[in-house]
Amino acid sequence: MRSTAALLAAVSLALPTAAAALGDDEVGVGLPAPGFSLKALNPDATGLTWLALDRYVGEEPEDPAAKVVLLSFFASWCGPCKKELGFLAQLDAAYRGHGLRVISVSIDKEEAGIEAARKLVAGAKVAFPVLSDRFNLLAKRYLGDQAPLPSVFLVARDGTVLRIERGYTTDASAFLLAEVQQALGLRASASASASGAVQPAALAKPAARGLPK
Repeated sequence: MRSTAALLAAVSLALPTAAAALGDDEVGVGLPAPGFSLKALNPDATGLTWLALDRYVGEEPEDPAAKVVLLSFFASWCGPCKKELGFLAQLDAAYRGHGLRVISVSIDKEEAGIEAARKLVAGAKVAFPVLSDRFNLLAKRYLGDQAPLPSVFLVARDGTVLRIERGYTTDASAFLLAEVQQALGLRASASASASGAVQPAALAKPAARGLPK
């Protein structure tokens, strides 16, 4: 009886810890964004071989000028993702000086897909870091096992998630532009005159395909 009671007590003590651990894995608005460090697919364009999220967010980020991170997940087989890359390149060029930091994460697993992602990035003349998550460990934390692509997360300077969009509608560029401006504390009219105005370009409907097995 004593051993049974001791076992039950141990289990009861362990349960809150397990629940807390599960809560730490949740990705939601207002919650801390899961950290990561991944290899870059375009080191020649960025000068970065690896990139960690805490370069831009946290108590003492390496880049003190960073204010907001736009984190996007894509794949070489995703049609809307190809359109998104060009628009993200525009956002990066227009708002990097205001503190926006764009990161794209490729979920391609096979070498052929990874090489295709590299070609897409080069073709879109992407100057922001594009990372490889070939084992999909990060993607599964942010997206789960099934999620439409592209999916985007806005992360504040303190490391908390500001907005989540898992899959896009045709007005994706419009809401992304508005959300970026709001997160940076910029008025649409003022930012347009200062940056040459990024014009929202309609993006295709999301690819409903889940993470590759």
